[in-house]
Order: sequence, then C-alpha cells, then structure tokens
Amino acid sequence: MTLRFASPEWLEAVVREVNDHPDLSRALEGLGADFAAVVERDPRLLPRGAAAWGRQSGGRIVEQRVLEDEDDILELDPAYVVRAPLATWRALLDGREDPVRAALSGRVKVKGDLDALVRRAGYRYIVEGAIGRIPTEFPGEEGR
Repeated sequence: MTLRFASPEWLEAVVREVNDHPDLSRALEGLGADFAAVVERDPRLLPRGAAAWGRQSGGRIVEQRVLEDEDDILELDPAYVVRAPLATWRALLDGREDPVRAALSGRVKVKGDLDALVRRAGYRYIVEGAIGRIPTEFPGEEGR
C-alpha cells in the first residue's frame, strides 16, 4: 500500500522502520529529547505545508505525531527544528542531497545544535533505508 508523504500513517510507518534498525540507539545517543521537521508551504503542491514532531528515549523514537499547524512547534519547543522546501526534503529523503551540505548552504534551516546533527550525518542510512522501504506518494504524484 502506498502512503501519502507526511500523513500520520506515513510517519508511523517511518518510525516503525527506523526503530527496527540496530544502529538507531548509537545514532540518537547524546541528542536532545525531541525533534521537529517542517516542510515549507508550496502554493501548488503543499499549500498548508507539513510538520511533524518526535520524541526519543532509550535509543528509540517513543512518540511521534503530524502537527495540525507548524505553529504548534512553538508550544513543543523541540531541541531541533529542521525546515526545508518540499523539493529539498524529497532530495534528502531520496539520498540525492547531502544533509550537511544542504544545512551549510542554507537550503535546509536548522534550529538547535547543528554540530551534534552533523556528527551523526553518517547515520542517515537509517532514515534513508526506512523511507526506501515505504511506498510513498509525494505531492504532485497523485494518480501516477
């Protein structure tokens, strides 16, 4: 079954796959407790944008949710917020964009300890592999 990018079902599937990876606890070690990701509004493909939040504990993601409004992030005040346009997220998730270069160039905006995230860039295969195993429909691909 194909899942719509950034839907609650898609996020749940990604978290399930990520949590199954044996290297996840090492990747999360020393990071802040929570994280938010924002897909910026795209008037044509994603007019409302999208945002998700997750909390880790004990080397696993223990809670996650798609946020109704990206302003909900202000209340949650996560340790990290990563923000980018849809096309950049797609390139990151497909492995076509290097996350460190994207952050350093400003294509991805990071709030929080960028150094801690850069030190863990080598673990990106955990998320890329998880997403690669989930049939995903991105905005603009409906009915393809």
